[in-house]
Amino acid sequence: MASLARLINTLPVPIFGSVRTAAAFVIPKAKTLPRFAGWGLPLGVGALWFIWPAVDDGWKIEMGLKADPEAAKKAAEEAAAAAPKKVELSADAVAKVEDAYKSEEHVETEDDKMLAKASATGDYTHFEEKWEAFTEKAIRPGEDDDEDDDDDDDDDDEDEDEDEDDDDE
Repeated sequence: MASLARLINTLPVPIFGSVRTAAAFVIPKAKTLPRFAGWGLPLGVGALWFIWPAVDDGWKIEMGLKADPEAAKKAAEEAAAAAPKKVELSADAVAKVEDAYKSEEHVETEDDKMLAKASATGDYTHFEEKWEAFTEKAIRPGEDDDEDDDDDDDDDDEDEDEDEDDDDE
């Protein structure tokens, strides 16, 4: 075994002369590498920043790192061929579509004119009459829904209590 180690140590290495001399130089240098470990990622990114533009686009496409423009063009042509045909509308249909968003013209009535004049002068009595009529219709005087609902809830609670008492017997 010792002869094998001696044989390896005497192998010629350019610049250093032999493996023994190269190892004597490299081993102490390698022990200092952990101090520079934090620089590994930034140096790698910097190197790729300069090297990446020099890499052939064909290789990038082959490795799947870049989209194939020829395949994209072919897919677009196939999609265009498979697309449904454009629908032609008759002149009557086109006219209806163009007029669809337009609202009917509003003709101002006498009541509208009177309300506009009253609003301009600050007289809101006509509006107040409408509001009072609406309120009267909305609340239905004499009918109190809240009390009826409370009474119904109380009746339901009493029925449930009676059912529970019957189950206990």
